[in-house]
Parts: sequence; C-alpha cells; structure tokens
Amino acid sequence: MKHKRGFAKKIWAKNRAYSINLQSYSEDSWEVGAEVASSCILEASVNASAPELPNPIVERIEENSGILYSQNDSVQDLYTTTYRYSRKIVYTSVCLADVPSEPSDFFPLFVNYQERFSAAGRTSGGFFKREGRAKDHEVLICRLIDRPLRPTMPKGFYHETQILSWVLSYDGLHSPDSLAVTAAGIAVALSELPNSKAIAGVRVGLVGDKFIVNPTTKEMEESKLDMLLAGTDSAVLMIEGYCDFLPEEKLLQAVEVGQDAVRTICNELETLVKKCGKTKMVDAIRLSPPELYKHVEEIAGADLEKVLQIKNKIPRRKALSSLEEKVITILSEDGYVCKNEAFVTAETVPDLFEDEDEDEEVVVDGEIDEGDVHIKPVSRKSIPLLFSEVDVKLVFKDVTSKYLRKRIVEGGKRSDGRTSNEIRLINSQCGLLPRAHGSALFTRGETQTLYTNLMALDP
Repeated sequence: MKHKRGFAKKIWAKNRAYSINLQSYSEDSWEVGAEVASSCILEASVNASAPELPNPIVERIEENSGILYSQNDSVQDLYTTTYRYSRKIVYTSVCLADVPSEPSDFFPLFVNYQERFSAAGRTSGGFFKREGRAKDHEVLICRLIDRPLRPTMPKGFYHETQILSWVLSYDGLHSPDSLAVTAAGIAVALSELPNSKAIAGVRVGLVGDKFIVNPTTKEMEESKLDMLLAGTDSAVLMIEGYCDFLPEEKLLQAVEVGQDAVRTICNELETLVKKCGKTKMVDAIRLSPPELYKHVEEIAGADLEKVLQIKNKIPRRKALSSLEEKVITILSEDGYVCKNEAFVTAETVPDLFEDEDEDEEVVVDGEIDEGDVHIKPVSRKSIPLLFSEVDVKLVFKDVTSKYLRKRIVEGGKRSDGRTSNEIRLINSQCGLLPRAHGSALFTRGETQTLYTNLMALDP
C-alpha cells in the first residue's frame, strides 16, 4: 500500500511565521467502502523565521485509521488544523482574545460546529442559499467538543477562546463527531492555550462479540453499542452514547478499548507538541492570592458549617449570599478589598524625609558645611495585600465547596441531610388538566415537571 506525502505550506500569521503539515492517507482509503489504512504518518514542519521549508518531522501512529492532518493558510487564527479521515475533512480553528475578560468561576470557551451543505455535494433547496442556524445535533456536537476540553484548561485563564469546527467534506462512511473532538484537541494542543493535557475522541461499536473503533455507518446498523469516548492518555473525560442492554462487563471492556485508542493518539500528539507546538501562555494565568483563602476561612469557616446544614435550597442559598456579603464587608473595613479592582502586592516603602527637619547647606571657605542636618531614620511600614471584590467571591465559592466536600466525606451527609446512597423523595400525580387527554405532575425533591398528552380526534 503506497502512501502519498503532503508538503507544508507557508503560514504567515500575525507577527509570526508558522507552517505545519500533518498528513497521512492511503490511495485505497479514498475509495468509498474501502478499508482504511493500518498506520498513520504525521508530518510536521515548523517555520519560525526563514521562508525556506525545513525538513519535515515524521511520526507514526499504529492505529486502524486512515487519517490526514494538515495546517491551513489562516493568517489571524491562533492555530488551525484540518483533520482528514478517508473522504471526510473537518476544519478546526482556535482563536482567543488579546485582553483577558473579567475573572469568573468558569473558562470563557465558545465552540461552534457546523456541517456544510457543500460537504455532501449539496446545496440548500430553499430561496436562501446561505447556511442557516445550527441544527439540534450540531449543538449537541458542540457540547461533545466542549466537555473534554474544558477540564484541561487551567484555573485562572480568562482570555475568551473560540473554537470553530466545520465539516468541509463528508462521504457518509463515518460519523464526523468523533473526528471533530479529535481535531479540536489537536488544534488546542499545538496552540498557545495553556491546556494541561492533549485530548482525543473515538467512537466504539460492538458487532457480534467484537469491539470496533470508529466503525462505519453500515457497521453501526448492526452494532449493539454506540459509545463516543473522549479523554487523555491517562483519564476518561467524557462518555456519550447508548447500548442494547449490555452487561456491565461489556461496557467496561468497551471503555478500555476506547481509552486504548485515545491513549495512542494522545501519546503521539504529545510527542508532536514537543517538536513543533507553540509556547503556552502560562504567564496569562491569574490565580487568586493564597493569603485570601486564609482570611476567608477565618471569617466564614464556623458560619459555613452551620449554613451548609440548612436542608432547603432557597434558604441555604440566601444564607450563603448573606455570608459572602459579610466576608466582603469585613475585608473592606480591614483595608484588604480595593473597589477599583487594583491588585497591589505586599511590599514595604520608606517614609519620605521630613523637609522641615533638614537645614540648608552652607558654604564656608569653599567647603560645604552640612550644618546640623537632621534626617529622620528610615522606617518601613508593611502595606497589606489588596484584593478585588471578584477575587473574594471566587475564593468564597472555593472555600464553600471545600467545606461541603468535608461534610460529605467526614460526616457522610449532604446539605439536605441525605446520605450518599439516598435519593430525593419522589411523588407523582395524574389527571391534573381536565381538557388534556393525559397529564401528570412529577416531583423529585424541589424539582417539578408537568407532562401533557394530546391526541388527534380523527384517525
């Protein structure tokens, strides 16, 4: 089986020159229904300054997949990746804001996934030929991409990040969702985003007694399992799918098969990152000061233990909000909270010399007579750390979670008094609406859902 080689294109990004080409595919893999290649070649070339094309870096992945990775000509994106699997092409780009947003308790990540009409060789049949709003399954795939990526992002990184994933070509042999997850993981790993681990995603099917990684749509018609698994080389981050009443042993075997395939891709990707990945923006990570955790625990520690014992959600939420305001007020009165969001590190500064205690210099016989100059000794006074109000709120939330985990682990009870093996009270009522053919009110704890059923009068 012959392998074609692709050559890197020059990528001139803003204020930087970078080129990378990751390609591998077999001649047979371009035929519809043909078996995919048994190996994958990753070719990458980095052009940091000179316009001449350097020698490519070649890596091999021993995996039952015919895959092509390549870098595209994007001049403003942080990183772009094209991921090919047989005749499927998924284009993924990563962009982030130059200025960080206001600190919050979540990573500002936006994912947009879209399947183009032209990917299948079609066009819109309506009057408007533009691509419309995202469909339901595209929104769900956006979430599939978001779930495994978000846990790998460090706490304290507040630059708004956008991941665009477009299906540019689709042959109908495989579902593109697992490809989109892997393409996003590749683009993020090779970009400047300070993620902790490279991620990848695969689909696992079960035909007969054999597990198949990335099965075809025809094989999925006979499969008893449809599981999309994403993770790193050492952990499973997301599992999505369904099965036909498989025993737990089979499901665990499927997870192991999927994790082995993900581990193979991630290990090779980590090697590639060391060779041609961009420098991570570690300096952009802003963590809350450790001293603030100590202050918050001293002020609210005892009250948190009492508040977290309130069983009802709404009173407990109000009590936590009042306690948070109490912490902010006390720290503001003590001079630790700065209202203008300024962040000053602890330092000491000398007092200025007192001018009124200094005598003027007098010239006597050409020499300077310093006279009776009195200089006040230098005294260095400590200035306390100044925290922003946002920092206090973020730390208060972390401390609350810490005390809640402590209550569950050591005390064996959650906030509403339930143990780890107890469920909320469940209640249901039927026939609530007289004009509907069927209605029911389902209550679980403090959550309620009203169901209605209507039928047509004529068959």
